[in-house]
Amino acid sequence: MKRARTLGAAFVVLGLLALIHPRVEMPAQKTEVQVGGQKLLIETRRIVTIPPILSGLVMVAGIGLMLLGPRKL
Repeated sequence: MKRARTLGAAFVVLGLLALIHPRVEMPAQKTEVQVGGQKLLIETRRIVTIPPILSGLVMVAGIGLMLLGPRKL
């Protein structure tokens, strides 16, 4: 019973965080290139944008788990 509420609360917090800060940056690749006598470090980043509808769905699922999870059928 407590697991469902805890998981639901975590979903609500994750949904709120995704609404507040929808862009997540992840380092993708580091490449070292030598040009002339100098070395250059090239770092690429992958930016993932979380749609607001997905954040809302995660929050609704979390609220559902918190309210309906502890019930026994």
